[in-house]
Amino acid sequence: MAKVKPTLFDQLKSEEALENPEEPTGIRFSFTMKIVIITLTLIITTAFFPSNSGIDYSNPQSGKAMLGLTWPDETLKAEFTFPIYKPEAAYITETELAREHTPPVFTINSVTPRIAARNADAILSSLNAIEDNSTNNTTQIPLSESAAKKLLQIDPVQRHKTLDHIDRELLKFLNALYQEGFLNLNKSRFNSSDITIKLDNIQEQLLPNEKFIDSISFPKIGEKLLSNSLSAIETEIALDIAERAFIPNLIYSEPETEENRKLAVASVSKTIGIVRAGEVIIAKGERISEDALLKIQSSGKSRLLHGAKDISWVIVLGNLGHSGSIYLILLLYLFFIRRNMFDDNLKLAGLSGMMIFVGGQAWLTMHISIGIPIQFAIVLPALSMLFAILFDSRTGFYATVAMALLLAGIRGNDYPTAMAMMLAGMFGAYTVRDLQSRTQIFKSIFSVFLGFTLPIVAIAAERTVELSTVGSQLLVALMNSAISPLITFGLLFIVERVFRVTTDLLLLEYDNLDHPLLVELSEKAPGTYQHTLTIARLSESAARAINANDLLVKVGAYFHDIGKLAKSEYFIENQINISNKHDKLSPKKSAAVIKNHIEEGIELAQEYKLPKRIIDFIAMHHGTMLIKHFYAKAIEENEDPSIEINENDFRYPGPKPASKETAILMLADAAEAITRAKNDDEREEFETTLDAIIKDRLLDGQFDNCDITMRELQIIKETFIKNLIGIHHHRIQYKTIPTDDKEAP
Repeated sequence: MAKVKPTLFDQLKSEEALENPEEPTGIRFSFTMKIVIITLTLIITTAFFPSNSGIDYSNPQSGKAMLGLTWPDETLKAEFTFPIYKPEAAYITETELAREHTPPVFTINSVTPRIAARNADAILSSLNAIEDNSTNNTTQIPLSESAAKKLLQIDPVQRHKTLDHIDRELLKFLNALYQEGFLNLNKSRFNSSDITIKLDNIQEQLLPNEKFIDSISFPKIGEKLLSNSLSAIETEIALDIAERAFIPNLIYSEPETEENRKLAVASVSKTIGIVRAGEVIIAKGERISEDALLKIQSSGKSRLLHGAKDISWVIVLGNLGHSGSIYLILLLYLFFIRRNMFDDNLKLAGLSGMMIFVGGQAWLTMHISIGIPIQFAIVLPALSMLFAILFDSRTGFYATVAMALLLAGIRGNDYPTAMAMMLAGMFGAYTVRDLQSRTQIFKSIFSVFLGFTLPIVAIAAERTVELSTVGSQLLVALMNSAISPLITFGLLFIVERVFRVTTDLLLLEYDNLDHPLLVELSEKAPGTYQHTLTIARLSESAARAINANDLLVKVGAYFHDIGKLAKSEYFIENQINISNKHDKLSPKKSAAVIKNHIEEGIELAQEYKLPKRIIDFIAMHHGTMLIKHFYAKAIEENEDPSIEINENDFRYPGPKPASKETAILMLADAAEAITRAKNDDEREEFETTLDAIIKDRLLDGQFDNCDITMRELQIIKETFIKNLIGIHHHRIQYKTIPTDDKEAP
């Protein structure tokens, strides 16, 4: 029967069925839910944008990214006279210094000298009352043990004279001490070089702190004054009495000091200059310096203070358009290039959620000031690598561009950070595009850091940024480069297990010939097993030649024929020393048995919970090809021309190959089967056979749903030829040793 060529409508329906073989419905594919996801993403990301026009002057990190750039807008002139405000960080530093260096306030206790004199008299009276029988007991003497022993060593007659002498010298020390001023707190506690003495409720006196005595300087000064007129023993006794009797007369006042600190902070000026009305703030094309940036920021702040309406619906709509334009880059890519991802709300929500996550981090970096460039700590490279692993490197590329642009917009057009993040994310994404080992983390760390380093150093050189600033940026970037791959692999482990996503890392677990299904295949269908190993070798080599996923096609080849386990004896490669089972079946029944190994394979794969990426090879390795042998046999045996032979009864159920990898397996399966049936190994014969195989499948439309090119088909053919020649190579006909059959005489 003549083959009916499918219409364009039929082809479109077939492709739609291929994309959604189970007619997906429910919330995951709901159009309403898709609109909700997109709307929420737009609203949340828009909320992260600055709410006022111009540069956001309200946070310390704002505007720094613009330093060194040229002013892109029209020449900016002052609408009114306004002051130039200091940078917030500088103002805070000045207020802290003013607070720290505010002189402490002490009040005078006027009765302290009399109390100190009475204390000294009491101690001296006690010492004068010591009797000779107390010479062996120093515990009762109001002195330190050392001073008490030295006092008792003095002759009792001379002791009274010595104490009188000490009394007179202590009086001189007391007068000198309180004339200078004795502080109750050590001067080292204060950063100020001066001290304020509050004389009364009105009068205060500011004096240098070196003038006063505290507990640290007290012994040194006392020893210096007393040693001028007393012996060493007398000086030690006198100083011991003074330390016990004399108390501070200047008392620290915390409330008074705090009040002065507030006044000092209030006296710090917030401005460093003035811009008069009509003055040019910055001209179009002029490089933005620190002075110009301060004027721009001060202009915005002054507008608010003058009651100018800086937040309006125009700004909100502008932010919405800005955010929407960036988000549209990703949406258009998904809609036109990755439609299956756009239709899947789970994948769309995942990509959109990461956009929000990056936007939130960018917003935080604008509102947290910790003295380091934390904008380079945003883990955008980790998300780029995750997208490249879960989806593909192209999706990772577009997602990286969208996230980097969103980051730049939220941070006030921060081009340098966006450029660094974009390059680091792309480098990271391309290092994991063929991820087949978790040790590739080290390659990713180096690549991400290289992506950060190039723009950071280049822009720093262009703007003559200080080396200390560049160093801090590179240090944070290095930390991000080390952490991002760890975050990627951590998230990947969760995604693989929770959402059953099949990555190349997970495929490695199936690259094992000891898998129960393959062990069973080797035992029950040895011919199919050997066929499978040959197919895996052919497919892997071809995939590597065209830069396709060689691991995926290799693992897919291992499992593509497991459906033959159910009726292995019906397949020619397993018919060893047995008759052909199909000799007793009608062509239609034989075709049904052959086709059924696809469904049997899928059911068996699902039973063993094989990943969908592997199951696709089972379903697609024959596509919807015609089982020609039995179709021709059916036509040949048809004795009644009025009975139509339905071609669909002799076609595999499909679907057609949807990737380069499944297309490679289809060709390898046919090439191995046909060339195995040939007894020759000439290159021309192999090339002719393979040309026929490829042409047959092209004309049958088997490659309509995959993006394989004619150039790649040619490379695949050449790779197959090399491998098949190796398999079918000539063997030497070894000679045998001749024997003499004649009997000896």
